[in-house]
Amino acid sequence: MGLFSKLMGVDSEVKNGTPSVAVIQSITDTGTTVTMPSVGPDAPVYKLGLLVTPPGGGAPYEAESKQAIPRLFVPMTLPGARIGVLVDPKNPQHVAPDWQNFNNPAGTAAAAGEVDFDAAGNPDLGQVAALASQVRSGAMPTHSGSAAQLLATGTHGTAVITSAMPLGKTVGQVNPAADPATLNDPVWVFTVEVTLAGQAPFPAMFGHRVPIDKLAVVAPGVTLSVAVNEADKNQEVAIDWTRSPLAG
Repeated sequence: MGLFSKLMGVDSEVKNGTPSVAVIQSITDTGTTVTMPSVGPDAPVYKLGLLVTPPGGGAPYEAESKQAIPRLFVPMTLPGARIGVLVDPKNPQHVAPDWQNFNNPAGTAAAAGEVDFDAAGNPDLGQVAALASQVRSGAMPTHSGSAAQLLATGTHGTAVITSAMPLGKTVGQVNPAADPATLNDPVWVFTVEVTLAGQAPFPAMFGHRVPIDKLAVVAPGVTLSVAVNEADKNQEVAIDWTRSPLAG
């Protein structure tokens, strides 16, 4: 992984890192992008100047880290932002963003079923990261197994993708008991704006499989055919891939 990261022009991951916090002091856009399972497609590479709080306490110190930033987190990667990081216990200068707590540096993960959205319909990015962690670990189910039921019983409408992040796992890795035909499909976390007949558009966030032959069409702005459980409409959304994407 270290050699691969160097070839991609980014610092190696921090294995067994200690969680801490850092303030972004400076950002330099390298002008390059990379595509990796850990950060998704076309992630821009930034050199971050960080003021790191030592995990055990003490005076903050400066460190640099060249990282590919998932596009989901780019709007929050700003000078002055306080982010979660992982610190190499053997080399305090080796620091990397902690994607599970990137915008939630206190480490208080969102509980399953609790998603906060701002007035513009944007989800709390710390909760997005927490959801991604829960889906990866299998603690939170995706719609890989229940999509058919929700598509049969839910309220149908459309949803416009606002962000989509691959998790680097397949349906089979998250839910081995799922439909065998879907086991090799990758799992992504989506944020969308849903429209149902007679209702104002509303945001939703959920984990969902993406058929391999649909990967090329998953992008912000794409309209999907969906079904929603209106009792939990901000998270219980299933994508009808047989009808998606819809013409704009």
